[in-house]
Formats: sequence, C-alpha cells, structure tokens
Amino acid sequence: MLTIEKRDALLKLSTPLVVDAMDRLDLPERVLDPAIRPVVPFTKMAGTAVTVLLKSQPNPKKANLEIYSQAFEAGQGVCCPIMVVEVPKEHHHRGIFGEGAATMGLQNGFVGALIDGAVRDTHDLRRMNFPAFSRTIAPGYICGKVEAVSSGEPVCIGGTTIEAGEIIFADNDGVVVMDPANLDAIIEKARAIQQWEHIMHSLFAEGCSSDDAHKKAGPMP
Repeated sequence: MLTIEKRDALLKLSTPLVVDAMDRLDLPERVLDPAIRPVVPFTKMAGTAVTVLLKSQPNPKKANLEIYSQAFEAGQGVCCPIMVVEVPKEHHHRGIFGEGAATMGLQNGFVGALIDGAVRDTHDLRRMNFPAFSRTIAPGYICGKVEAVSSGEPVCIGGTTIEAGEIIFADNDGVVVMDPANLDAIIEKARAIQQWEHIMHSLFAEGCSSDDAHKKAGPMP
C-alpha cells in the first residue's frame, strides 16, 4: 500500500531505475505505450490508480458521465490518487480531462491524471501545476458522446491493464505500473541501483574504463 513516505521515495527515483529494479526482481515489466506522454514536459507523478472506463454512446440522452464525476469523490479514501481513464479510440480527439477535472481533482486530493485519450486546457493545467499524462492533446468536446460505465474496475491504458489500487509512477521517460505488494522491494532495489550508478558514473567521469569501473563498483545490485 502506498504511503506519503513511499511516494516521496518514488519521486526521488526515475522510471528507468524502477523498471531496472523490477527486472532485477524478476517482476513483469509494465511500461505503458510510449505514446502516453506528459502534457507538460518533465512532469513527474506517483500515486494510486482510481480507474474509470468510458464507452461510446451514440444517444446523447444516455451519455452520462456521473460515474466519472463520482470517481473523484472516491479518491478521498485513497493515498495520493491518480485519475486513470480509458477512452474509446474514436474519441481520442476529444478532451476528457481539463481545467474543470483538475480543479475537482485537487479538491479531492488527486495528484495527477493518466488518460488513454485526450487532455485539453493544457495552459491551465500547467498554471495549476497539475500533472497529467495522456495519449493526445486535443480541444474536442466529449460530453454527450461517451458514457462512463464503470469506476474501480480494470482499464486498459497504453496497452497495459491497470487495476484500481495499483501504483502509477510517471516521468518524462514514460509510465510504469506496480503492484502495491511489490512496492517496498522495488523502492529498495531501485535505491541500491541508483547508488551503484552514482559510483559508476563518478568513475567514468574520472576517466575509468568500463572494466575498471565495474571492478571498483562491483556488480549491479
């Protein structure tokens, strides 16, 4: 389970370090499609997934987003929630997350958004310092065209299934998903790798060859 302390520890790492740690621990690599990018370059976020699934709804009268709105309130009981939304591909040119959603998110403790679809109001998101990662950025209007059909159920984001409660960590290199049961081990291993890399890179800067540096630093943890 995520805590503020563990989140702070993650934010001092990077997605490459976390993925390297997962590999060393023989855990599956759960890296999202590289098309999922930060709306504001070099944004970083870490938190717990709150999932929402959207479906196309040709009948505007049935295109209800109430479940999506309620998901923001559900985040109040979660440590550092991140809104994770799966959007139908045919609506990836229409923004589901913008200034209004970010405002609701901040009011309910959300620390970011992960959207397999479009984000809009990007100037406002930057001004608000609200981290968002998405497949596209587009100004299209989505209300009346999709229906929120579930919250708290698995969603597919960037080719990876994400369940509510899983840990999301994202930076400028990409987005990785972790099982909370493995979080402590991943952080510990990533920290060890980070320290080892610092030694290795310092040796390189001193002019050491790769072989000599490995002899001095020892094997990668």
